Amino acid sequence: MRRFANRRDDNEPDIVSAARRIGFKVFYTSELGDLVVQLGDRTELWECKAEKGTLTPAQCRLRQAGLKAHTIRNVDDVLAARRRFIT
Repeated sequence: MRRFANRRDDNEPDIVSAARRIGFKVFYTSELGDLVVQLGDRTELWECKAEKGTLTPAQCRLRQAGLKAHTIRNVDDVLAARRRFIT
């Protein structure tokens, strides 16, 4: 039984809304992370986590295998991501 399947974090709608307001294209996913976001010609994988949330064992394995994903916990993280995209 997959305990974590299809569970979305409570803060995800705020993260998606903030990202879209400042120009990100946001696509929902669940197997590799929560969101695929794009700004200009750059794309990132985002994992939304509550302030004290932790990665699942499967998410840890994907990162150990080399998958680059950013943990986004709040709107401030979205703004930091935008700065990362445009520099």
